[in-house]
Amino acid sequence: MADEYDVLLQFWQEQRDQARQTETQRATLTNLVLLVASAAIGLVVHQGVTNRSALAVMVGLTLLGVYGTVASMKFYERYALHLNEATFMRRRLDAQFPNLALETDRQSTRDIHIRKHPRMYRIRLHYIWTALHLGITLTGATLTMIIIV
Repeated sequence: MADEYDVLLQFWQEQRDQARQTETQRATLTNLVLLVASAAIGLVVHQGVTNRSALAVMVGLTLLGVYGTVASMKFYERYALHLNEATFMRRRLDAQFPNLALETDRQSTRDIHIRKHPRMYRIRLHYIWTALHLGITLTGATLTMIIIV
């Protein structure tokens, strides 16, 4: 029995670690996109928004924003996969060791959290990250149009 528990616990830990790794990768990508976007916008502002040479930079910024959006959505999909797998394993652990009350404690904690933060709880974090990248896309597209016109 202990061997089965250890195997299940190791698999659960691996899925949690993979979920954390995915979030770390998403954060790193977002930081890089923000750094490049800031530099691109700074360059265009310095050169002047009407300067045609800035067009390539803004088209690149738009494409970078699209890439960041898609990558952020993909990172969320992978995160959800690992979290779902860990959830199934936690439920198996709870079924094998009902005295630990893992699911009951988890739900009680979640209920308290939702009561404390009812509005913020409804906002999904991956929507915020996706909106950030979409904002970069929109900024690049808008500045591209300003340069063209």
